[in-house]
Parts: sequence; structure tokens; C-alpha cells
Amino acid sequence: MGKKTQTETVMELPTEVQEELTNLRGFRDLIGERWGYWFGRRMKQQEMSEATKEERKAVSEIRKSIKIEEFIQNSDLDGYNAKMKEIKEAREVVTKKAKPFLEKISPLSKAVRFLDSVAIPDALKQLGTPVQPRFSLSEFISQQLAQQKKK
Repeated sequence: MGKKTQTETVMELPTEVQEELTNLRGFRDLIGERWGYWFGRRMKQQEMSEATKEERKAVSEIRKSIKIEEFIQNSDLDGYNAKMKEIKEAREVVTKKAKPFLEKISPLSKAVRFLDSVAIPDALKQLGTPVQPRFSLSEFISQQLAQQKKK
């Protein structure tokens, strides 16, 4: 007894369907890329926030100690200027420590902005669904938001 061979039937899709399928897969990849950049940016922002926590706290403490009314009542322009110089120097420390993070965050933010404002709307137009302004929520979104409130 010999082996039975199976014949595979490959169905050829019409060209229009193939093009739409290719476009939909491209759109899926575009959306995946956008969210990848967004998550990457968010993670870098969290790292930056953690790395600059003490420095930002110092700036906040200086800012809280500045009481404009007291400087005005005491006519203490020199004291006010000294505090402003102190806060400026503290902010420079935060900026310096945050710089390596911001250099990584900036291109990710620009990529997300580009995808949101140009690439995704263009892709939707190519798929035959141009972006239209909406002024009321769909029933699905309304239900999802209502469920989130309940939690």
C-alpha cells in the first residue's frame, strides 16, 4: 500500500481583496508601531521621573518657600531675587539630570505626533475611511466609559 498524497487547494483571491488585505495589515503594523513608541516614551518618562525625584522635590520646596506677599510687605527685592536665583539653579540641576532621558523621549514623542497627525489619517483615507469630526460618542464607547466608572 502506497502513501496517499493530499492535494492542497489554493484559492486565488481577487486583486482588490489582496490589496485591501495588504493595506489592512499595513495599518495594523502602523498602529502597533505607534503604540510601541507611546509605551517606550511613557517608560522613559517614568525612568526620568524616578531619577530626578530628589531634585524635583528640592525645586518644589524652594518654590513653596517663596511668599510673594512677604517680599512685597518687607520691600525685600534682594531676598526675592536671591530666591529666584536659587530656584533657577535648582531647576538647572533637574534639567541637566533629565537631559539624557529627554534626548530619548523627544524622537519618540515626535514619532507619535507624526503618526497621529499624518500617517494614520492618510492610511485611513487610503482604506476608504477618512477621519471625520465626531461630536457625540458611539454607543460602544459610552458603554465602556460607563463600565469604567463603575469599577
